[in-house]
Formats: sequence, structure tokens, C-alpha cells
Amino acid sequence: MKVFIDDGSTNVKLAWKDNGSIRTHLSPNSFKREWSVAFGEKPVFNYTMNGEQYSYDPIAPEAVKTTNIAWQYSDVNVVAVHHALLQTGLKPCEVDITVTLPLTEFYDHNNQPAAANIEKKKASLLRPVSLNGGEGFKIRSVSVMPESIPAGFELLSELDPLDSLLIVDLGGTTLDISQVRGRMSGITRIHGDATIGVSLVTTAVADALRVAGTRGSSYLADDIIVHRNDDAYLERRINDLSRVSLVKSTINESLERLTQRVLSAMKAFEGYTHVMVIGGGAEIIAEAVRTHCGVRAERFYKTDSSQFDLVRGMIAIG
Repeated sequence: MKVFIDDGSTNVKLAWKDNGSIRTHLSPNSFKREWSVAFGEKPVFNYTMNGEQYSYDPIAPEAVKTTNIAWQYSDVNVVAVHHALLQTGLKPCEVDITVTLPLTEFYDHNNQPAAANIEKKKASLLRPVSLNGGEGFKIRSVSVMPESIPAGFELLSELDPLDSLLIVDLGGTTLDISQVRGRMSGITRIHGDATIGVSLVTTAVADALRVAGTRGSSYLADDIIVHRNDDAYLERRINDLSRVSLVKSTINESLERLTQRVLSAMKAFEGYTHVMVIGGGAEIIAEAVRTHCGVRAERFYKTDSSQFDLVRGMIAIG
């Protein structure tokens, strides 16, 4: 069994082939360092990894922080990948997986593959995880691809070698930008920043929620960001209704700050003919990026499933 995985800090995205068709799944990351209480027939996912107990809990305020670059090689990253596999509906078996690393980790300062980081990632994911009271997957082999670049594979195969595609990938923790020449004939420039990600907004919103008497997980903060224009939803989630406006203004100010930082990073890129925006933060920055780049409408690409663009590109490459 071969599964392609974009193990991002906020969500793990998976793609695999099933009878010739491509299936995908998204699994949120929210794990605490203790087992959850079983009740009734609803399944509880309790794991043991490296002598530590973990469980999936979408609301626990004490959920392990995953929005940092160390996440890529951490115990909880391995747990998250195994948990995501169990959510696919696939029968536990031996699997060969292909995962990703941010550009800052996959390439060194000379823009060459960072072999030590790639091997470290492989070794990390080959470590065993046990599921309490159940059967899990066994990872047989690990391959590693850079983030962002594979997402443009199918589009790039149709472009002329003198054309180039700018791929802007905004995730939970990192911003990856790559300029790739048509027909995948070469990479003109890459840029990775492990300090720019949607977590900038999530952290600010979590702080505002605490002021509003609402302490919860990063998963909850992200959900509030998604529903930022739904006043009824915000009033259900926020305890101190007098602080709803504070939370909303914090969201809007943080989103604007994040967008400006992305646009600033893009100024180093020139000469591209096409632009693609992907990742969990694509919806946030898409319009600003399109305006900034000034490319023709038919040369700007953002799908309705931006979070899956990378794994779909990975599976296309094979």
C-alpha cells in the first residue's frame, strides 16, 4: 500500500489510489500527553510512542504545540501520521509512505538537498507507535519530497520551458515559495520562512479568546478563524460576549499582518508567467497575491481544495 502524506503542523493531508481513483483525507492535529477516557462504543484513540502516552483531543487546551519546525521530527508528528492513517478507513497493514519537508528543511543554504534532514525525517517516521486496544499501521518505508514544488507538477507539464510557475504555499507554520520552469525543466528560485504561517493568526486569536474567558485548543482557535464572519457561531463559542468585537478585530488585524508578510517575501521573485496559491492559508492570501502579481486571470490558479494540492501533485509524480 502506498500513501502520500503532507504532514503539516495543523492538519495531516493524505492521498492514495483506490481501484484507479484518487482518494483524499484530512486529519486535524490536536494531541494531548495522556490517554483519553473511553465511554460507550465511540472509539478512543490512545497511543504510546517512545514511552509517552498520547491521545487525540480536539478541544484540550493542553494539546501539544505543533506549530514549530521541530514538529517535523517529533514524537507527536509520528503519532499524528499514524492517527491520520487510521482515519482513512483503510484496513491496517504495511504501508510505504511519501511525506514532505518545508523548503527550509529539505534544502540547505546552497539550495541543495539537506541529506541529514531528509534521513532524520525518514528515521523518525520509521519508529513504532502502538494503539491501545487496537491494531495500527506498520510503516515499511519512507520517501521525502519538498513542500510546494510537487503541487504544480500537472500544470507545469503543460507549460513551455520558457514559462515559469510561482507556487506560494502558506501553511500553519511555514511559508514556502518556489519558482519552477515549465516542463519541470528546472527551479529558478526557492524561499522558505519558518516564521510565517497561519499560526501567527492562531496564536493571536488564542490570546484574545483567553481575554474573552474562552480557553481552548489551537484547533478551536483555527475553527473560530474559519467562522470569523459568522456572528452567531462566534457568540456560541465565546464566553464573554462583550469581547466578541475584540476577537473579531484581532482576527482581522492578524490576517492583514500575515498577508503583508507574505507579499513582502514574494518581492524577491520576478519573471514568472503563472502563479499558484496552495496550502491551508490559500484562502486568506489568494486575492492579495493575485493583485500583487498582476498576472492574467487565466494564469492564476487556486483550487477549491487548496490543502490537497500538494498531495495530489505528489501522487501524480508517483
